[in-house]
Amino acid sequence: MDIEANNYQVYSDVDFSAGTVNFVGLMKSWEFELGAIDRAYNSDQINLDGYRKFSFEGKIVNRKGIKLNMPGQYELKVKGPLLIGGYKRHMVATAICYVKEDGTIDVESDFSFQIEEANMEQINKLMKERLPQIVSLDSNSLGISRTININLYLTYNPN
Repeated sequence: MDIEANNYQVYSDVDFSAGTVNFVGLMKSWEFELGAIDRAYNSDQINLDGYRKFSFEGKIVNRKGIKLNMPGQYELKVKGPLLIGGYKRHMVATAICYVKEDGTIDVESDFSFQIEEANMEQINKLMKERLPQIVSLDSNSLGISRTININLYLTYNPN
């Protein structure tokens, strides 16, 4: 079963002149579509101290072809470090940038990454440390996938 969650408390900025894309969000702001998971994740029983935020600091690789004063659709290539819970990984992503007639810019991107096998052991360790003692689970019994899919939809108003 895929478990989906939304996070509407993400701050992001794009500076096309500098070619930077950044976002930061709170780990405790995820809204899971399965109510039981949402209640458990956002309860005081799950301790995320030290893992309060996730962030990305990227560079636009192909910014020369983007015309912010001309409505249209542009493909962006972005690379940079994604930091989640103290773990940093280098990401390369493609995004579509829609420049609208009113000057607003919509950006959407879908990217995936794999959790390394060694990090699955870290997840098991964190689950044992942070879940209530009566819950005896590990990533194998839960069937946690090593694939994380991220879908970003952002709107910028440069005015």
